[in-house]
Amino acid sequence: MMRAFIICACACALGGAVAGCGAGGEAGRTAPLPPTGVAYRALGDADRLAVAATCRERAATHTRGLAARQLHTVELDALREQLDSAYTIIAEQRRPVARVCAEVLPFVTPGLRLTFEGAKDDHDGTFSVETTSDKRLAIRGRITPAPANGRVIAQRDGRRRALRSAAVGPDGSFALPGLRLRKVADNTFILTIEASPNAPRKVLFSAICLDCLAGGTPPSAQQ
Repeated sequence: MMRAFIICACACALGGAVAGCGAGGEAGRTAPLPPTGVAYRALGDADRLAVAATCRERAATHTRGLAARQLHTVELDALREQLDSAYTIIAEQRRPVARVCAEVLPFVTPGLRLTFEGAKDDHDGTFSVETTSDKRLAIRGRITPAPANGRVIAQRDGRRRALRSAAVGPDGSFALPGLRLRKVADNTFILTIEASPNAPRKVLFSAICLDCLAGGTPPSAQQ
């Protein structure tokens, strides 16, 4: 489900204080959150941007300090795209906008930057690696700036149960070994970074299973 979201994460680095990432398309206007995705999809571009602004401000007012400053700098265009993408799924359109917004907001919250060993940065907030289904997946990466007492949690896309979790080292490194792959072409994991006082951060990590892909054109199509 989450794989359908268009991730447009802001890559601004934060030191002791948050530097503004810009608020692309920001009009400074908020609007009431629609009750469902159906109502949200009926709005025009400007009104959906105002809904994104309300979502961002509601989240920021429920926290403080660094986390609040990070949330205030979420780009509204990116957040609106997250909501638009989430509600392209028909089954999701019945869900309240407030709940869906809370789920997608960490994908566009700036502050913590991630890199992964041996993985391709798809430059849209997602990362991918090619592998085979007979291998256990090990996700190794680094968070910058290195947070104190941080933790990374991995779960399968569309599932609530956590599969692995790992502490973040003093240098920002972490490792999530032993993840079993399913025999499907795309094994996607949601990685959640919990590193107070930062706001929660999430990325998608996709393992492309090479031996699960079709090996060529079916015989019937070659005739």
